Amino acid sequence: MDLHQFFIHFLQENELVRANLINDRSFESIEALVEYKEAEVGGLDGWSPVTGMLSMTEVELISHLVDIESGDHLHYVAYDVASYPVLIDYQYILEAGDGAGVIHHDIIQGLHAILKESGILPGHPMYIHKDEPLDPEEVRQLDRIYGGPIYWLYDNLTWRTLRATLKRLNVEPDGHQKEDYLRHITSVVTHPKYLEGILLQLGFEEYTLIRENVEKGFNVYEASSRWETAKEVGLLVKVHADYYVMHEAVRQALAQVNFKTVEDRHRRSPKTTNRQRQGGDYNAYVMTLTVKDIDFPISREIIVPAGINFFELHLVIQKAMGWQRKHDAEFRTGDITIFETLNQMNEADPGHMQMAASFTQVDAVFDQFNPLEYVYGDSYRVAAALRETANIHRAIPAIRNYEGPAPIENIGGAARLPDVLEILADPKHPDYVPTYEKVRATNYRERYPITAINHQLEKLFAKSHPLTEFNMDGMEV
Repeated sequence: MDLHQFFIHFLQENELVRANLINDRSFESIEALVEYKEAEVGGLDGWSPVTGMLSMTEVELISHLVDIESGDHLHYVAYDVASYPVLIDYQYILEAGDGAGVIHHDIIQGLHAILKESGILPGHPMYIHKDEPLDPEEVRQLDRIYGGPIYWLYDNLTWRTLRATLKRLNVEPDGHQKEDYLRHITSVVTHPKYLEGILLQLGFEEYTLIRENVEKGFNVYEASSRWETAKEVGLLVKVHADYYVMHEAVRQALAQVNFKTVEDRHRRSPKTTNRQRQGGDYNAYVMTLTVKDIDFPISREIIVPAGINFFELHLVIQKAMGWQRKHDAEFRTGDITIFETLNQMNEADPGHMQMAASFTQVDAVFDQFNPLEYVYGDSYRVAAALRETANIHRAIPAIRNYEGPAPIENIGGAARLPDVLEILADPKHPDYVPTYEKVRATNYRERYPITAINHQLEKLFAKSHPLTEFNMDGMEV
């Protein structure tokens, strides 16, 4: 049954009265109304008034039916004004008799398209149904999830889980349908004042890590027992077998929380140890890494714990630039060279001061020389400038900001980078395919994966000992 036949068959004479009221115009006949409704469905777009009027129950119905095919293109649902008021008022759901209603699949598809266009429905799936680990490129799919509509992120949770979460937060929703629970949970976890109380339910270590990640702009968390309470109180939602995410609206609300008040209350808690009450801040340096020898900006802002050695700083720079440690590296300043490895130092020509990165702390050198130059093989030179000191909650380095693409490896260095990027920007370029295949095998990424890199740094530096060239065997770098 096509759309025209649908309206002809199911629109009744009494529907003319409703149509006149809703559309503020008069229809002389069913045929005139059918012609109008066909044109209305065909012209659905983001400006259609129905977009902002649909209840979430109606939106969920549309989302559910859009992937269901029927032989006659019809979907039978309850003719229930309480559940589907707008769809019934707009005469998209029509009476089919015995308390049943019917809606045409073309209407479902049209409404689904404008709901996605308007952002009410997510443009991408909000859960990745995959058991095996995601590669770094796939982890970027999580950006769309934590940045998408918050309602649909929390719709991943079951009715029972939502009810348990609200009960734990001492929130009594109006109603007991899943839509009622979703409306309340999304309101609570995006309200800074409510969040102060939620944070008190976390252990002190879990709270400290959450605060740090909020300040760094992290939204992605590994699905481990460490974050179990944060998940149970609704701060995190599982979206893959290995990952939780914090919705961006939740992170932004947490950034407005008065953390001093929360920490004062945490430290008074009998569950908090004396060591935790003393605080866990570490001194740190904020540094800017700027690629030299090019006429457009490529820079990374990093924060690193004070007291790290130059081998560790070398690892951070490699991660920040997306390089894969395929070439030897060294730091230079004045008459001093700091080599990545002892072998490099032993093979270098004498005549100036030489140091091994693993045995040289950054603090003393940066006190005297700022900036330093980091040299990566024959390919790139990077100015490493210390900008300011800061405090961090854990001795873990991180990328805080970035500008420009990844400096691509094995293409001839900075001199060739502009030409390669120009080719990659034009899929019709005759050299696009071989160039793309070559750079994809190295460190090229169309978007800078800051979240994935920071997670790699966290795993790499979550050790109780300094990292050196001598204890890296077997470690994933």
